[in-house]
Amino acid sequence: MSLSNLKTFYIMNPIYKYGIVLRLVQEKDAEFILKLRTHAYLNRYISPTSDNIEDQINWIRDYKIRELEGLEFYFIAEDQEGNRCGTIRLYNFDEKSFEIGSWVFLPHSPAGMAIKAQFIGFETGFNYLKADYCRLETRKKNHSVFRYIKNFNATIIREDDLNYYFVLTKENFLIRKKKLSYFLNSGK
Repeated sequence: MSLSNLKTFYIMNPIYKYGIVLRLVQEKDAEFILKLRTHAYLNRYISPTSDNIEDQINWIRDYKIRELEGLEFYFIAEDQEGNRCGTIRLYNFDEKSFEIGSWVFLPHSPAGMAIKAQFIGFETGFNYLKADYCRLETRKKNHSVFRYIKNFNATIIREDDLNYYFVLTKENFLIRKKKLSYFLNSGK
């Protein structure tokens, strides 16, 4: 599927998979996103965000232009009842890779939802964009996410004072997905 076809697909269709729903962010999600990004516990390892709702709405408006251009896709993850639980974003596409970020979920989200959402993101990049690898980053102090990413046998390609930068190959993703197939298919 080409990027333009993927763009049309996502604009028209939420993704129903693994017992969760991913749909594209809308302006009406600004308050929820702000709640996630300014949450005292959740924002410890993410980029700072203005706590002004108008700033968030304007960011979403700018994002929607990038979405229409096929430059990125920013999703709200919902449970089967339509309760918003988190976000995930795919962006920085090139001919061989994509990046996943903005992976933030409420602490009381259904068990495994954040992981299932990220797997849908990986599958999108590898299966539909035909990427060879995914780029990820995590704060050095975020030990739990660091261990999680290392479980995929992702390779650290560089680091700075704040972050580790990883590359996850499609092959290593598929190996990890096979090991977690039972988990992924629970809750369908």
